[in-house]
Amino acid sequence: MSVFSKVRNFFSRHRNKFIVGGVIIGGSIFLTRYAQQKLKEWQEKETLEFLERNRKHQHFESIGRTCNQTILNLSAALNETVTRNITTEELIDQLKTNPENKLALWNELKILVFSKVACTIYANVMLVVTLKIQLSIIGGYLYKDPNSLSSEVQERYLSVCQNLMNSGFTRLNRLIERTCRKVLEPVNLTKQLKLSDLEAIFWSIQTAIATDSDNPVEKLQEYIFPEIPETKGIYDRVLKDTIELLDSDEVKSLTTHCINRGFMVLAEQLSEYYNSNGVKENMKITETGEFTNPFNIKKPMAKVLPIMNGFFTKRSLPDQFLQQLIVYEKLKMLSANIYESFLL
Repeated sequence: MSVFSKVRNFFSRHRNKFIVGGVIIGGSIFLTRYAQQKLKEWQEKETLEFLERNRKHQHFESIGRTCNQTILNLSAALNETVTRNITTEELIDQLKTNPENKLALWNELKILVFSKVACTIYANVMLVVTLKIQLSIIGGYLYKDPNSLSSEVQERYLSVCQNLMNSGFTRLNRLIERTCRKVLEPVNLTKQLKLSDLEAIFWSIQTAIATDSDNPVEKLQEYIFPEIPETKGIYDRVLKDTIELLDSDEVKSLTTHCINRGFMVLAEQLSEYYNSNGVKENMKITETGEFTNPFNIKKPMAKVLPIMNGFFTKRSLPDQFLQQLIVYEKLKMLSANIYESFLL
């Protein structure tokens, strides 16, 4: 038998095996190539998604930096508005002359100092929350379509914050001064106050404002948009988006939380005054073998007022509070959520 015949017989006997083997090898090659193709497609998709996420993140971070710089610029003008409209310098100058009506002047100074503090906290929170919303909306629109909002529309849209420094502030100041008079008129200038007593006064002011029919948290959009212009097109859409967000429960809750933080910053700064002035007193007391809890240190209202007023001369309250608001994580999360919602 020839070699060829032997080979042919071999293949004939094992034909099924060769067929199965061929199918398996061919299938393996096909599946390998298919898997390689799918892996390549997945890698390309992941790369594109990574680049897209990175681009989106960089764009959002850029919007955030622009927002923070805008806040710093406008807050300076806002705090000047507070100082210009709630002036305590004239009363202080009159008190230096020891006039006959100094008791009335001291009581008026008490109202103005607390009004100035409360206005600063409320107005800065309202400004920061509004700008965070506005810049996030602008960022979302521009990421989807860089030509969707012209520079003129953006400038016009952002300029509405000026209302907070004009009619909006007048309305806020009127509400807060009325509230402070109601809360503080019964508090005597000679009354000895612990830090907890001052915190109770702050809370009373916040509660009275929250229950007022002109509550700036509930009516935030009215303070920012006293009049809503009737327009059409993209400007009308961004205005409606902003008003809807300002009127949402989430934004109202966050605004209230930020206001609470503002009064906490104020209490922290006052605690430094209480503790630093209480150290010497405690040292004298401890010489007799007694101990005084720093939280029980008391100061008369008349001595607390110059300290609180000094927070504006040194700008410690507005500056420190604003820096905390800018980096506040919950405000960052709000901005991110709004930004993302406009990309859908």
